[in-house]
Amino acid sequence: MKISVVEKIQSLSIKWKLLIPFLSLALIGTLSLSYIGLTSQQRLIREEEKKVLLHHYLQFLNSIHQKSLQALSLATMVAEIPEVQQYLEERNRQALIELLLYTYVRLKMDFEIEQFHFHIPPATSFLRLHYLERFGEDMSAYRKTIVDAIRTGEPTAGLEWGDTGFGIRGVVPVYRFGKIVGSVEIGHSFGEAFLDDFHKSWGVDLTLYRVGGPSSFSTMGRAGKWTKSFDARTLEQAVTGKPTILIAPKRFPDRSILIGPVRAYGGQIAALVEINMDRSHIRARLIRTRNIMVVVGLTGTAVSFLITFLVTILFTRPIKDIVRHAQEIAQEKRESKLELRPMDEIGALTQALNVMLEALVQRRREIEQYAAILEQRVRERTLDLVESEEKYRTLVENVPLIVYRILPDGTTEFINSRLTEFLGYDIEEAVGDRDFWRDKICGYGTEMYRDICETCFKTGEECRIERIVKHRDGRFLTFIDHAIPAKDAGGRIRWIDGIMMDITEIKRLQEKALRTEEIRLLGEISAHMAHEIRNPLISAGGFARRLRDSLPEEDPKRQLAHIIVEEVARLENYMKILVSLIQPFDLVLTEVNVEELLESLLDRLQVLLREKGLELIKHLPHSTPWIQGDEEKLNKAFESLLRHAIVSTPRGEKLYLSTRGTTDRLFITLKHRVHRLSEDDLEKFFFPHIDQERERSVPDLPFARIVIHRHGGTVNLEREGKWVLIMRIEFPVMGDSG
Repeated sequence: MKISVVEKIQSLSIKWKLLIPFLSLALIGTLSLSYIGLTSQQRLIREEEKKVLLHHYLQFLNSIHQKSLQALSLATMVAEIPEVQQYLEERNRQALIELLLYTYVRLKMDFEIEQFHFHIPPATSFLRLHYLERFGEDMSAYRKTIVDAIRTGEPTAGLEWGDTGFGIRGVVPVYRFGKIVGSVEIGHSFGEAFLDDFHKSWGVDLTLYRVGGPSSFSTMGRAGKWTKSFDARTLEQAVTGKPTILIAPKRFPDRSILIGPVRAYGGQIAALVEINMDRSHIRARLIRTRNIMVVVGLTGTAVSFLITFLVTILFTRPIKDIVRHAQEIAQEKRESKLELRPMDEIGALTQALNVMLEALVQRRREIEQYAAILEQRVRERTLDLVESEEKYRTLVENVPLIVYRILPDGTTEFINSRLTEFLGYDIEEAVGDRDFWRDKICGYGTEMYRDICETCFKTGEECRIERIVKHRDGRFLTFIDHAIPAKDAGGRIRWIDGIMMDITEIKRLQEKALRTEEIRLLGEISAHMAHEIRNPLISAGGFARRLRDSLPEEDPKRQLAHIIVEEVARLENYMKILVSLIQPFDLVLTEVNVEELLESLLDRLQVLLREKGLELIKHLPHSTPWIQGDEEKLNKAFESLLRHAIVSTPRGEKLYLSTRGTTDRLFITLKHRVHRLSEDDLEKFFFPHIDQERERSVPDLPFARIVIHRHGGTVNLEREGKWVLIMRIEFPVMGDSG
């Protein structure tokens, strides 16, 4: 038989079980200390390198700023020259050239300026001393320093792109008798010359990239020995606004690099500067430190191993003696006690073996006595179990409940004969069928099957739910299902035991009681409103008619009085509805074919359907069962419901009407779109009301609901989406009336 690695480790001697952990701990400790020391040193060096790079980056930005101030100072001096002010006001280019050309040459030699430029409002090039042949173009679209200086009258300075490339520019407005006549610009080159000066001052390699777009970069200049360039992905990280620092990247382990944004005048990032430092001497120092730490660690580990080896030999020698004595006890070769040792851990182990030896002798005697009576106890217990099982089966078969047991894979392991009595299925159909419980018992709502599985089999908790089960003959019955999981000794769910109680009749009685209460409440509402409104309404109507009749036809107030009379008439009509709801009526029951009744009503409403431009989609299969009811009352109720559906549906929409029947129920569904539909509209749909729009006023809706309820039926309203109303009507085939 093949021995696993774990078993090989477990079979090692105690000596090696002590040596290996101690040696491992010594090695891990040494390596950990070396790693921590080395990484700490490396981290400190990296942090220091970052500080140096950031310092150089700030010095680079400060150099740009100093150049900007220098350019601004020189431009300010030029702007204060009276001749410059006069010639610029007179737009005399030749006079300015003769006056300042030599000055430009001296400034270029002494201060390394590149641009000497005059502009006139709003931002038109007037004279470039560094490029005499070009002038006259409008630069307001890309030279914000010129626009801001002339617009605000204040000097502006900063890095900006121009016709001759990037420059560190200072622009000063030129005044003549308090009026701005133009501006003068002094600019330093921002390229390799600037980078060379910085490289000579600080000894770092530099590369300048121009930002042309989200992923567009071009090299503007270099200074130093470093000549490699980074890809666009690396450069894009710095365009976000903060400098990117790379200490010993994978491709260049001997370099420390900072890529930082350079902002132009206005704040936008116009370029990226790469500051590059050689760190090969730092890397060599780290390698030497690492080698020293490794040598010291290995030496310490070897010394620790030697000391641990000597200790384990002294420790395991008495243990071997104890093991030998224990084997003799196990083979029943020894019944005398072991020689006692000093009371250390080995001595305690020796004393424990002596106690175990005494206990084994005592247990051997007890086992011999117990074996003599064990067989008799087993026979007695078996008889008790058989008797208990017979009592349990008798109880299960006689209770008026469905008792079952389901295994985790869905198999019905046991179910009593009440299944046939309540649902019509044979026990043979259920027992052993993995899909019976899900398809037959939970088929009407498979979510309930998942609820039981998740609650019982996954969480191990009891589950009590109300489910609707379809009888074999098609009827729907309501049960209370109480499922209890059974666990084994390890806590795993072995099966579910459960009971199902038929509450169909109880639910029917509850629904009937609710319908009776609704009718009673509607009657009370109508009676109360009729009582409160009748007397003041009669008085208001009479006085309004007398007032209207007493006024001449040409009097404007007669029209107002006529409006009062009409509104009172509407209220009187509302009162008639309430009174009709209060009046009791009896049902004359006959057999009624609801589908033929609906067909007849639809024929009578065809004119109204055409006027509204509605498309009627009906499904009346003429195979549903008849019901017992009052045909006249049902005809009036359905006419009210259909007429209301037609007049409340927007023009050009569709109206759906369908019927469906089972052995004991008849279902009618009416679905259509409405002009408005809120939760309050659903709740008060059958309350008496007169719509402001006469077209949608159907006063007999409350009466229709009362008639349906008096026939033992129910009517429910649902909302589909935002504007679709679904009315579901249900009648018992042999329903209770009245």
